[in-house]
Amino acid sequence: MKIPVLLLTYGSGHDDRIASILERYDVVTCARVAEAAALCRDHTVSLLIVTHRLAEGSGIEAFTGLRADMPELAGLLLADRVDRDLLTRALDAGFSGVMELPPDPQRLNERVERLMRAASLQAENTRLRTLLPLYSLGEQFLASSTEEEVLEGFLDAVVEQTGAAHVSVMLYDPDEACLRIAAARGMDQDLVHSIRLQPGDQIAGWVFAKGKPVILNRDTQDQSIFAPLLKRPEITSAISFPLTMRGKILGVLNISQTDGDSRFSEADIEMLGVICSQAAMALENVRAIMVVEQTTRMRTLFEQYVSPEVAELLIASDANLMGLGEIKEVTVLFADIRNFTRLVQHLQLAELRSFLNEFFQLFTETIFRCRGTVDKFMGDAVLAVFGAPIALDNANLTAVRAALAIRRRFEDLRLRWAHHGEDFRTIDLGIAITCGRVFLGNVGSSQRLDYTVIGNQVNIAQRLAAESSSCQIYITEPVRSAIRQEVEVEDLGEMELRGVEKNVPVFSVRGERE
Repeated sequence: MKIPVLLLTYGSGHDDRIASILERYDVVTCARVAEAAALCRDHTVSLLIVTHRLAEGSGIEAFTGLRADMPELAGLLLADRVDRDLLTRALDAGFSGVMELPPDPQRLNERVERLMRAASLQAENTRLRTLLPLYSLGEQFLASSTEEEVLEGFLDAVVEQTGAAHVSVMLYDPDEACLRIAAARGMDQDLVHSIRLQPGDQIAGWVFAKGKPVILNRDTQDQSIFAPLLKRPEITSAISFPLTMRGKILGVLNISQTDGDSRFSEADIEMLGVICSQAAMALENVRAIMVVEQTTRMRTLFEQYVSPEVAELLIASDANLMGLGEIKEVTVLFADIRNFTRLVQHLQLAELRSFLNEFFQLFTETIFRCRGTVDKFMGDAVLAVFGAPIALDNANLTAVRAALAIRRRFEDLRLRWAHHGEDFRTIDLGIAITCGRVFLGNVGSSQRLDYTVIGNQVNIAQRLAAESSSCQIYITEPVRSAIRQEVEVEDLGEMELRGVEKNVPVFSVRGERE
């Protein structure tokens, strides 16, 4: 409630006349200093008009006492006779002006209008002096690197500015679709961890759903629509304020007092609006940074296994990496350097490492160019997958073309390294391609990620590559059926593979058809 003009008088008959003169203002009249003090404390009073003679002493003494608690209070003194001594004492007490009784209507209106304008300007300056330092909190909040740091700084600022005994910040948890307390002061920790509110439930839930603040004071809360929800009689005043950023509500700030004389006002709402907006901005900033960091980690992790283009598609699809796993029809390519054991016995380790790095580099580049996935390096062998996690029109044909490219590049690599030693002329490459249903996904734990394929087709590819020689590319019947129009093959008949129960029909890839 706002009281533009408060008239403190002893009831001399001037009350009605003054009120009628100031008819364009809301004038509230009282006769006791204590009543005036209560009205000034509980409401926004723009101007206090005091008569010099009161039932409880002089108007100057009364105003001096009121100004001691409310130094911004503007006042106008009305007296039967104004002399130099009275004027001096009135101005020393803080009055903005003195007029004789009965007042001239025009002069009184002009004086009150001038004083109201000055009071409004002074109130605005006071408001700005209070609010401007709060904007510097934004720099402190934005310097925080974690959500916890933002919330702790937020609580510190709220407690410092409001003196609230109990403060909590509730943030919306999309996984549980509820509000949970993320940080609190002056509350039982068991209670903090147990509270869950649905949007719309209780006062905080209503504030979250509507995006509007709620202020409750003991003397007015009975008239509130939230009166049935007030379950703690010891609370004398409370505010629930929405944390909003770009139209999105992140959560709710709750503050309360148990001091019998405390109450919150619209000025507190405005002050909390400044703090909450900066805290919400800092929370969104931290969360955005976390998303960028997580995406970067995901991309780095994916690019160890798939091409950058495939990694980007996986990230864009918002796949749950740790939960990634499915039974899927894929094509498996296995490549194994033959006669590598002999090479190891004659090479220095540094030279051996350089050769393997070049081999794995050419293999990885070729697989990635064909939008395949490098499953793993195994000593002198490599396992790759086509058709997952990104689908291909003809994964078998893509895998065969990748194998042909690897074979060509491996021959160039072998000839180049032959200048380092004759042993490089003896190495060979076995390549095998199979297709079928396998498990494709993460195997292991959150601490050790192994994105891999498991299934009989993997075993067959590995055993078949061991049978290959002279850089031949061996494929199985399902692969041949899928590429027969584009690739020439030679039927090698059935092969008995170690660890495989039934003989496997095998074909050797000659090359692509003209």
